[in-house]
Amino acid sequence: MQRRHFLAAGALAPAAAAAPKYSYRLRYAPHVSNRDVDHHRQLEVFAEEGFKAFEFNGLPKLSNAEITALAKTKERLGLAMGVFVINRGGWKPSALVDRKFHGDFLADVKRAVEIHKIIGNECATATSGLGIDTLSYTQQTTNCIEALKRAGELVEKTKMVIVLEPLNVRVDHAGYFVVMSKHGAEIIANVNHPNVKLLFDIYHQQISEGNLINNMRQHWSQIGYLQAGDVPGRKEPGTGEINYQNVFKAVHGIGYQGIIGMEHGWTKPGIAGMVEGFAQYQKADGWS
Repeated sequence: MQRRHFLAAGALAPAAAAAPKYSYRLRYAPHVSNRDVDHHRQLEVFAEEGFKAFEFNGLPKLSNAEITALAKTKERLGLAMGVFVINRGGWKPSALVDRKFHGDFLADVKRAVEIHKIIGNECATATSGLGIDTLSYTQQTTNCIEALKRAGELVEKTKMVIVLEPLNVRVDHAGYFVVMSKHGAEIIANVNHPNVKLLFDIYHQQISEGNLINNMRQHWSQIGYLQAGDVPGRKEPGTGEINYQNVFKAVHGIGYQGIIGMEHGWTKPGIAGMVEGFAQYQKADGWS
């Protein structure tokens, strides 16, 4: 080989030797939550790192123009989208628990349908809100079922699934009504609508009840979406007490094809912090 050809070949070597993207076994969806990085750039980083999906709780806070721009980035990168949160008032208003808030909740569902038509998200999160002392547990549960049935009717002609999220009351959401996965699954079973399912958040359920794998298996027919974060602190899998290798192995074994929303904070800031966190995902995804 002549020297100039050797040098040219050498110049190409770094590109040829570039490490391939990690190929994940499950559809992990990093959350657009890093305040240090532009929304669009976060999506680009996710795609560069081998992810096929993302989620973004705060999407409804953006304007239609901003959502449309993000949808274009999503399509350019070939990404799917998991959830955003339907309840624009947050988790505290008793959106499902109290009938007087059902009108507001259903208006939020209609707005969610509008957003879905723009960005094509697969699911959207609904929160029950705080429990009410003046209503019985049974009546509050009945009200949740009623609201979700009506919500199901609003989304049944779309490809979007509403997912009810139980939250923990021990650490983050004191007074919240739907806490245990069994209670959430019972509500979903009574709603009995294909577009209304349960969100099983591994972080919340570890705090609330533990027994993660058995509970997921028991309620699997009602579960439509999963989210992950470690305990304590809600950071990347591998930073706390949950054995995510075993949990994800069980999820894979069940045959789950849906998105797993990685709804957690980052141990370190910026893009470098996210990429370092993704190494934790790979460890959790590396079961044998």
